[in-house]
Amino acid sequence: MKCIWAVFLLASGARCADVTLWTTGDDIVSTFVRFAATEQATRMFAAIGVRLQWKTHRRVNPDDGTAIQVRFTTDMPGHPGALAFANPFDPVPVVTVMYNRLFFATERVPEVRVALLAHVLAHEIGHLIMRTDEHSPAGIMKAHWSGAECARMAHLPLTFLPEDADVIRRGLITRARGVERAAGARF
Repeated sequence: MKCIWAVFLLASGARCADVTLWTTGDDIVSTFVRFAATEQATRMFAAIGVRLQWKTHRRVNPDDGTAIQVRFTTDMPGHPGALAFANPFDPVPVVTVMYNRLFFATERVPEVRVALLAHVLAHEIGHLIMRTDEHSPAGIMKAHWSGAECARMAHLPLTFLPEDADVIRRGLITRARGVERAAGARF
């Protein structure tokens, strides 16, 4: 199995990224927090062999891989208790982060804010790539993190469970094949 992923990673080396993300609502989040959180989320995905590229504008290059919008906003009706949400079944992939909720949740422990945002981003991006709203018993894709898990995030990031990492990588392969077929590539 490791050989298959090594071949996949080598074959995908010609592309800029496996997933390209562009952000909107950047003025809601401090530049430091946004930059540090996106960098940490990028490292979390890199640990499973997935390359993220962040932009502040919509992608235009079809070789940029799977494109996902990350929208920072203030509180929205619905989704009680959630810090963010994504609908993996929508045709246009969007992560919506209700940053005021995240800010309030970390008001007493601001040193956790960057790590919590990074984990929230990784979790929601994971849902979109895996095309599922299901959760795992542990790790990044867990439905609810405990207070202790949130406190540890700042020093020791959660990881994707091996089975979640496999589904993410398979999801990217499936999407890449769909894009190639749509562009008329021959196999």
